[in-house]
Amino acid sequence: MDKAIITGASGLVGVSVAKYLSSLGVELLCLGRKNLSTEECIHRFGKQSKYISLSMRDISTLPEILKRVGCSSYEGAVFFNLAWSGKNSLSDGSFSDQLENAVWSAEAVKVAKAIGCSKFINSGSMEETFIEDFIKNKYKQEYKSAQTNYGLAKLASRDMCRMVGYIQAIDYIHTRMSVPLDADLSKGTYIASTMKKILNGEEYEKPKSTSLYDLVLLEDVARAYHLIGQKGLNKSDYYIGTGKPATLQQHFKRLIQTIGGRYDSHNDLIDGDYARLFDVQRLRQETGFVTALGLQNIIENVGK
Repeated sequence: MDKAIITGASGLVGVSVAKYLSSLGVELLCLGRKNLSTEECIHRFGKQSKYISLSMRDISTLPEILKRVGCSSYEGAVFFNLAWSGKNSLSDGSFSDQLENAVWSAEAVKVAKAIGCSKFINSGSMEETFIEDFIKNKYKQEYKSAQTNYGLAKLASRDMCRMVGYIQAIDYIHTRMSVPLDADLSKGTYIASTMKKILNGEEYEKPKSTSLYDLVLLEDVARAYHLIGQKGLNKSDYYIGTGKPATLQQHFKRLIQTIGGRYDSHNDLIDGDYARLFDVQRLRQETGFVTALGLQNIIENVGK
């Protein structure tokens, strides 16, 4: 992989993927909604990067923009679609707000083909996996989630992109992950802020959710996307993670045990029927990816 295009490049995952690919010498075109100077672009994404401020709403205009600014050919490049937005945050807003992302993503597949890309890699969510599993297994109980609109739109995005990819004759690969984290816990989500409190020996609010989560560090996510870009197979659906999901309370307990030197990974419990949905085997078999980082890296980074 010599060239890559990344939408959502200024987001949490996008920045990490861009920096990693740039460090390997991959020529990057980063797309995002923010206006960035050349210096800001290099600082965020690396020396091998170019940046264009472009909303996904206007993704269809990318071929014309590239002609206008005289960008080099992107023949054979890998297109990473990491962009997504809600009303005010990633997963909020109405179903219509969320579904727009699916339409723009499908349009991005056509754009990728038009500018010569050989592979389109789409970023999904575990929420879509939970919804699809619920539908397939025809559970009798009501599906309850605060992110139903988000999950349904993500599921629609996957299927729309897959179909457009088939029609356009471009390799389409889908990816999913649960909870990506900065090793320094710099992004202020509930999970990151709670882990910081634990590391500082502070009291923390006990989690109410009993759902399963799989925490994966962004450095591993970036490495996974690089391998998928190189070796990922057409029509594959990869889960990026450790394959060791747990409830948040279990994750926090793991951190406390690791700090005290009492954590034994062989004693990990993977609870519930949903655990089978966090299967990393296909990604491992087809790309060779295995997570290399974990709680010890968080402890070391936050302690600096």
